[in-house]
Order: sequence, then C-alpha cells, then structure tokens
Amino acid sequence: MKKIFGIIIASSVLLGAGTMYAKTDSAANLSNWYEHSFQNESMKLGVETGAGLWRTFSNVKIFVSEAKQSFDTSLASFTAKRVSEATTEIEQYQIDTENRLEQTVSELKDENLKVYSKQANINEDIEEDIEQSVEEILEEVLSE
Repeated sequence: MKKIFGIIIASSVLLGAGTMYAKTDSAANLSNWYEHSFQNESMKLGVETGAGLWRTFSNVKIFVSEAKQSFDTSLASFTAKRVSEATTEIEQYQIDTENRLEQTVSELKDENLKVYSKQANINEDIEEDIEQSVEEILEEVLSE
C-alpha cells in the first residue's frame, strides 16, 4: 500500500507541476528573458563602442597635434634656411656691384671723362641712357 500511496503522490506532484507549467506562458517568459538579455548586451556593446570611438578620436587628436608640431618645425627650418640663402645672395650681389662701381670710378678718375667720351664716340644721348641705366641698377640693388 505504501507503494501505491507513493505512486499516487508522485503522480499528483508530477501532474500538478505539469499543470502549473502548462498554465504559465513559457513563450512570454522566453521573450522577456531574450529581450532583457538583448538590452543588456546592447547596452554593453553601446558602451564599448562609445569608449572605442572616444579612444580613437583621442588618438587622432594626438596624431594631428604631433603632425602640426612637426610641420611647424619643418616650415620654420625651411623659412630660416631660405632667408639665410637669400640674404647671402643679396649681400654677394651688393659686394659685386660695389666692386664694379669702384673699378669704374677708378678708371674714370684715371682718364679724363671728356677724352674718354671722344675716344669711345659716345654722344650725349647715349651718355644719358647709360646714366639712367646705372641709376636704375643702383636703385634695384639698393632697394633689395
């Protein structure tokens, strides 16, 4: 009798558990679990994506800053070099021009200007053109 009584109780418990499980909406439970899990994973993914983008933008900002510093340094170096070269060229041109002028003055002092003009068959118009050209050249040299 104990066996029968045990079977009846076990059957009742199983039948009650089956009935309770049948009455619950397992699809709704599964749907709620899935939605909750999806939301949690979506939030984690969103946080990780935001953090990754923030790190990437921070790295880009650092890279741009370093590139700007490098460009500024290169530009300053290039500018200084070109200014130095231009200054040297101008100074050399000025020295050459002054030497030619001193040589011409020296030659003209040695000879009488009128005699020099007659020997070279230079008329007054040509002399004026030469003087004007010399003045223009001097203005160019001295203005640089």
